[in-house]
Amino acid sequence: MARGQCLCGSVRYVVRGQLRDAIICHCRDCRRWHGTSPAMVAADRAAVEITGDELTWYETEDKPRRGFCRRCGASLFWDATERPSLTIAAGTLDDPTGTTVKAHIFTSHRQDYETTLPDDGLPHHPYSAPPGEASVS
Repeated sequence: MARGQCLCGSVRYVVRGQLRDAIICHCRDCRRWHGTSPAMVAADRAAVEITGDELTWYETEDKPRRGFCRRCGASLFWDATERPSLTIAAGTLDDPTGTTVKAHIFTSHRQDYETTLPDDGLPHHPYSAPPGEASVS
C-alpha cells in the first residue's frame, strides 16, 4: 500500500495495489505542468482511492486530463481515461516510495538546459514507452 498527498494536504490518496516503477517524462506538456521533467508512477485505477474536495481536473479535448489541488496547485495525476491505470506524480508519494526509475520517455523533447541525459543504464525512448514498459505489472 502506498499513500500520498498534495503540498497542503487537501487532496490525499491511497493505492491499495501495485505501483509501476517511475518513468521520467521529458515531453513539453509534462515539463510545463510540473516545471521540470517529472517522475511518474502508475497504479490500476480501481486500486486508487482519492479523498479531498480540492481535486480539480484540467481537461482538453485532445489530451489526457490532469489532476491538481485547486488550493495549493500541486500536480498530482495524469489520466488517460481509456486506460486501466492512473498515473501519479511520484513526488507526491509519502516516503518511502518503494519505487525506482525504470525509463526516460520523450527524450527528443528535452529542454536545451538538459544538455545531457544521465547515463543511468535505463532505456531512453525518443517518444513514448513501448506499451509493456508503461503498464502496471
